[in-house]
Amino acid sequence: MDLIEAFSRGVAILVLLALMAPRASGSDIDPAAGALAVSVSETPDMVVLHIHASGAVEPGSVEVQLAGRKTIVLARDSLGHPIRSQELRLPESVVEEGASAGYEDDGTLMVTLHKEASAQSAVPRSDAEPATP
Repeated sequence: MDLIEAFSRGVAILVLLALMAPRASGSDIDPAAGALAVSVSETPDMVVLHIHASGAVEPGSVEVQLAGRKTIVLARDSLGHPIRSQELRLPESVVEEGASAGYEDDGTLMVTLHKEASAQSAVPRSDAEPATP
Protein backbone atom coordinates (compact mmCIF):
# COMPACT_ATOMS: atom_id res chain seq x y z
CA MET A 1 0.00 0.00 0.00
CA ASP A 2 1.49 3.39 -0.94
CA LEU A 3 1.49 6.41 1.38
CA ILE A 4 -1.44 8.22 -0.24
CA GLU A 5 -3.52 5.04 -0.06
CA ALA A 6 -2.59 4.67 3.62
CA PHE A 7 -3.71 8.24 4.30
CA SER A 8 -7.03 7.68 2.55
CA ARG A 9 -7.64 4.68 4.80
CA GLY A 10 -7.04 6.71 7.94
CA VAL A 11 -3.60 5.36 8.79
CA ALA A 12 -2.16 8.86 9.16
CA ILE A 13 -1.35 9.66 12.77
CA LEU A 14 -0.88 13.38 12.41
CA VAL A 15 -2.50 16.12 10.44
CA LEU A 16 -0.93 19.43 11.31
CA LEU A 17 -2.32 22.53 9.65
CA ALA A 18 -0.05 25.53 9.50
CA LEU A 19 -0.41 28.99 8.07
CA MET A 20 2.03 29.66 5.31
CA ALA A 21 2.07 33.13 3.81
CA PRO A 22 2.88 33.31 0.11
CA ARG A 23 6.34 34.61 -0.65
CA ALA A 24 6.75 36.51 -3.88
CA SER A 25 10.01 37.45 -5.53
CA GLY A 26 10.96 39.04 -8.78
CA SER A 27 12.47 35.75 -9.99
CA ASP A 28 9.18 33.81 -9.85
CA ILE A 29 8.25 32.89 -13.41
CA ASP A 30 4.64 31.93 -12.64
CA PRO A 31 3.52 33.37 -9.30
CA ALA A 32 0.49 31.03 -9.24
CA ALA A 33 2.59 27.86 -9.53
CA GLY A 34 3.75 26.39 -6.25
CA ALA A 35 6.14 23.66 -5.21
CA LEU A 36 7.11 22.22 -1.84
CA ALA A 37 10.62 21.18 -0.86
CA VAL A 38 11.04 19.44 2.50
CA SER A 39 14.23 18.58 4.33
CA VAL A 40 14.59 16.78 7.65
CA SER A 41 16.96 17.39 10.54
CA GLU A 42 17.01 15.91 14.01
CA THR A 43 18.16 16.43 17.56
CA PRO A 44 18.41 13.68 20.17
CA ASP A 45 14.73 14.21 21.11
CA MET A 46 13.10 15.74 18.03
CA VAL A 47 12.67 15.53 14.27
CA VAL A 48 12.39 18.86 12.44
CA LEU A 49 10.77 19.30 9.03
CA HIS A 50 11.94 22.35 7.07
CA ILE A 51 9.24 23.16 4.49
CA HIS A 52 10.12 25.63 1.75
CA ALA A 53 7.43 26.75 -0.67
CA SER A 54 8.38 28.23 -4.00
CA GLY A 55 5.66 30.15 -5.78
CA ALA A 56 2.42 31.20 -4.17
CA VAL A 57 0.93 28.82 -1.61
CA GLU A 58 -2.58 29.42 -0.31
CA PRO A 59 -2.33 30.58 3.33
CA GLY A 60 -3.61 27.95 5.75
CA SER A 61 -3.45 25.13 3.21
CA VAL A 62 -0.26 23.40 4.37
CA GLU A 63 -0.87 19.94 5.83
CA VAL A 64 1.79 17.57 7.20
CA GLN A 65 0.75 13.91 7.21
CA LEU A 66 2.53 10.98 8.80
CA ALA A 67 2.09 7.25 8.39
CA GLY A 68 4.61 5.44 10.53
CA ARG A 69 7.99 6.90 9.64
CA LYS A 70 6.85 8.22 6.26
CA THR A 71 5.73 11.82 5.80
CA ILE A 72 4.35 13.95 3.02
CA VAL A 73 3.44 17.64 2.90
CA LEU A 74 0.33 18.74 1.01
CA ALA A 75 -0.87 22.26 0.16
CA ARG A 76 -2.76 24.27 -2.46
CA ASP A 77 -1.31 26.89 -4.76
CA SER A 78 -2.92 30.32 -5.14
CA LEU A 79 -5.28 28.93 -7.80
CA GLY A 80 -6.43 26.14 -5.46
CA HIS A 81 -4.53 23.38 -7.26
CA PRO A 82 -3.11 20.67 -5.00
CA ILE A 83 0.67 20.49 -4.61
CA ARG A 84 2.71 18.00 -2.62
CA SER A 85 6.23 17.28 -1.51
CA GLN A 86 8.18 14.16 -2.20
CA GLU A 87 7.53 11.34 0.25
CA LEU A 88 10.18 11.33 2.97
CA ARG A 89 11.22 8.68 5.48
CA LEU A 90 11.86 10.08 8.94
CA PRO A 91 14.92 8.92 10.92
CA GLU A 92 12.66 7.76 13.79
CA SER A 93 8.96 7.49 14.63
CA VAL A 94 7.40 10.67 16.01
CA VAL A 95 4.31 11.54 18.07
CA GLU A 96 1.62 14.16 17.58
CA GLU A 97 1.69 15.50 21.15
CA GLY A 98 3.82 18.60 21.60
CA ALA A 99 4.24 19.33 17.88
CA SER A 100 5.00 22.95 17.06
CA ALA A 101 5.43 25.09 13.96
CA GLY A 102 7.18 28.37 13.27
CA TYR A 103 9.07 30.26 10.61
CA GLU A 104 12.80 30.50 10.06
CA ASP A 105 14.29 33.88 9.09
CA ASP A 106 14.17 32.97 5.38
CA GLY A 107 10.43 32.18 5.50
CA THR A 108 10.81 28.41 5.64
CA LEU A 109 8.14 26.73 7.77
CA MET A 110 9.73 24.63 10.51
CA VAL A 111 7.61 21.83 12.06
CA THR A 112 9.06 20.21 15.19
CA LEU A 113 7.90 16.75 16.25
CA HIS A 114 8.97 14.77 19.33
CA LYS A 115 10.52 11.37 18.74
CA GLU A 116 8.35 8.51 19.96
CA ALA A 117 11.11 7.02 22.13
CA SER A 118 11.72 10.39 23.84
CA ALA A 119 8.01 10.95 24.42
CA GLN A 120 7.60 7.51 26.01
CA SER A 121 10.54 8.05 28.36
CA ALA A 122 9.03 11.39 29.43
CA VAL A 123 5.86 9.72 30.81
CA PRO A 124 5.79 10.22 34.59
CA ARG A 125 6.19 6.97 36.55
CA SER A 126 2.71 7.38 38.13
CA ASP A 127 1.17 7.28 34.62
CA ALA A 128 3.24 4.34 33.49
CA GLU A 129 2.29 0.76 34.10
CA PRO A 130 3.10 -0.38 37.62
CA ALA A 131 6.34 -2.23 38.10
CA THR A 132 6.07 -5.91 38.86
CA PRO A 133 7.94 -7.26 41.88
